Amino acid sequence: MMPTMDQENNKNIIYEHPMNERIRNLLRIEYLCNIIEDRIKEDSEQNCRVILEALLHISELLVRSDMKNEIIKELKRQLEVFNMLRSSDEYGNFVDIDRLKKLNDIIDEELKILQDQTYHPGEIIKNNELVRVFSQRINIPGGTCNFDLPRLHYWLEQSELKRKQDLMNWSSDLVPIKESANILLDNIRKSSTPTYENAKEGFYHKQIGVNMPCQLIRVVMNSSSAYYPDISGVKHRFTVRFMEGPDSNFKPIQIHNDIQFELHCCIL
Repeated sequence: MMPTMDQENNKNIIYEHPMNERIRNLLRIEYLCNIIEDRIKEDSEQNCRVILEALLHISELLVRSDMKNEIIKELKRQLEVFNMLRSSDEYGNFVDIDRLKKLNDIIDEELKILQDQTYHPGEIIKNNELVRVFSQRINIPGGTCNFDLPRLHYWLEQSELKRKQDLMNWSSDLVPIKESANILLDNIRKSSTPTYENAKEGFYHKQIGVNMPCQLIRVVMNSSSAYYPDISGVKHRFTVRFMEGPDSNFKPIQIHNDIQFELHCCIL
């Protein structure tokens, strides 16, 4: 479960929980790409190390979870949904046909790139010798310090322009993965209509129809709340427990008050 700040209203926090493995990995890719985007804005040795580590994690996800094919499958699935909506008499009066056409065109472009047999995301960084040596030592406590990796130390002392150019080159073949993940998650997040629910004594449970498996749960809370939602579930059911733990030294406990909250069940 990953909290993200609501960009439209900084008084709210959105807590997200993926309901299947595909969405889980898309959220992880988004998270890692956001780290890279944030850290590359400000030059420092530590930021370069963090970016390298994030790039390696994305590369590992791509291999371990076969994310390229998973993204292709999800793009095709969403394309089918949008085509069905465009041609449906039942939904014709409720959908924005121009927006659906634009989304279809965007997805088609992403599919062309991802389905190109010469496209192998993560290959550039995987084949880079400096990054390969760095990857072998990041799980050793302090294993990437300067005396262990003098070549990395040398690279970190190069100009800011040189390092940024290298990082951009090493991550260039990951751009279509990042863009596709953003498109898919944006469509899924926008698929829900919020409801306002009550958690009796801090506990909420919901069953979801078998024919409409949920992909993503989002709970919106005010940032000043003294509690947070702990979400768990699979595609046909989920639970939300509201927890409080003002002191990080102690284990959080479920509150016993009724809680009203905003819920999004994202089903596309």
